[in-house]
Amino acid sequence: MGIQSHRKQRIRREFKERTKRFSLVFAFVFGVSWGFFWLPWLRISQINADDFVSKSEVESAVNPYLASLNAFWLPNNNFFLLQTAKLENVLKEKGIGLAVAQKAFPKTLNIKFPQTEPWLIHCGSMDCFYVSETGFLADRAPKFSESPIPQIITGNSNAKIGDGVVSPSEALTLRKVFQKMKRLNISVTSASFGKNAEVKIITNENWYLLILENSDIEKVFGDLKLLMDQKIKEDRARLEYIDMRYENKAFYKLGSRLDSV
Repeated sequence: MGIQSHRKQRIRREFKERTKRFSLVFAFVFGVSWGFFWLPWLRISQINADDFVSKSEVESAVNPYLASLNAFWLPNNNFFLLQTAKLENVLKEKGIGLAVAQKAFPKTLNIKFPQTEPWLIHCGSMDCFYVSETGFLADRAPKFSESPIPQIITGNSNAKIGDGVVSPSEALTLRKVFQKMKRLNISVTSASFGKNAEVKIITNENWYLLILENSDIEKVFGDLKLLMDQKIKEDRARLEYIDMRYENKAFYKLGSRLDSV
């Protein structure tokens, strides 16, 4: 019994000793790892922004996030821990713009705001925005007394940067329509989507065109040109609307008279 008791005590002492050594090693490794993420030369301190948005405006938007801690109480501005997607979302939510954020080792953050040629504008109750090719509000725009590009009317008066105002398919339809209208020397002032995939195109000549989103655009505008050239002709100044939502039919109104072909 004495030998067995002594053996058990020795095993317990060895176990405690191993546990103590492991705990010390773990604490050391944990401390070194924790300290690594706090090293000043690995924490983002240089922010570069392109010329489309002022650097001070960008810094004011992102600095609160960079100065915060993550769920593990580690700095969000550590080069390896910084999540650029979250930064991009911060810039979007604060109305700065749709940005692309990239890290440059060891402590630099580059922020760019990709620019696309304005083709559509959306105005809410307070602000106006340019619309991206895929239908998202991409950048702030001035409130024009007479907009140089078509306006999309959605009824969403509280939209902000990053919000989608038209779907990618709707955006593609509008781009095709605008291209065809331009070839007919007709300027578009605004467009809207209604029920049952209806598209309303308002021109600078104070008449509007009704088509369906899934229409064959080539055929619609081929028929529209024939209608303008052969039927409406010199009465174009009296034109109020053209309705081409129905296959192989077109309705138009001149003044107070409704005609169809």
